Amino acid sequence: MTEQYPHELDGGMRQVVGIGRALSLNPSFIVCDEPVSSLDVSVQAKIINMLMRLQKERGISYLFISHDLSVVRHISDRICVMYLGQVVEMADTETIFANTLHPYSIALLSAVPRVSDTKVSRIVLKGDVPSPMNPKPGCRFAPRCWMARPECFETDPEFKEAEPGHYVRCFYHGQSREEMKSAETTGITD
Repeated sequence: MTEQYPHELDGGMRQVVGIGRALSLNPSFIVCDEPVSSLDVSVQAKIINMLMRLQKERGISYLFISHDLSVVRHISDRICVMYLGQVVEMADTETIFANTLHPYSIALLSAVPRVSDTKVSRIVLKGDVPSPMNPKPGCRFAPRCWMARPECFETDPEFKEAEPGHYVRCFYHGQSREEMKSAETTGITD
């Protein structure tokens, strides 16, 4: 590898070099922005395992940014779900996957592929994504939310602790699990 030019390295080796450069400064905190996207699954696993090993050996904290929820679940202790640049839900990993409260988080998790013979309902989000450059007043997710009420379009909900260690930005988070049954879904067999 030391005899190669950067353009001669494959994607996995480029990631390893990038991580090595970050580690050369002996940091206690690293921002990992999509560190395994567009990599082969086996290469992803090697990079993730290396990051986790380095975390234990050096006591490094990561801010791990990814759209791949299976990777996020594997590597994270706590998860923040964001919508249009705003945190809408935050909790420990198991709570997010077992007891999601924000409607966007619920829709997001409904799209995670599962290995099973049963039919899975996936929530279909309607409407256009609002402009992140000029968000309208109110909840940013309201134009696409199946639970939205007039208040949601007028006032931005506070980011509150719904239960110990579980924070959510939604006026009606207590009803979200029940009301998700009214969301438009598509049945897909995995």
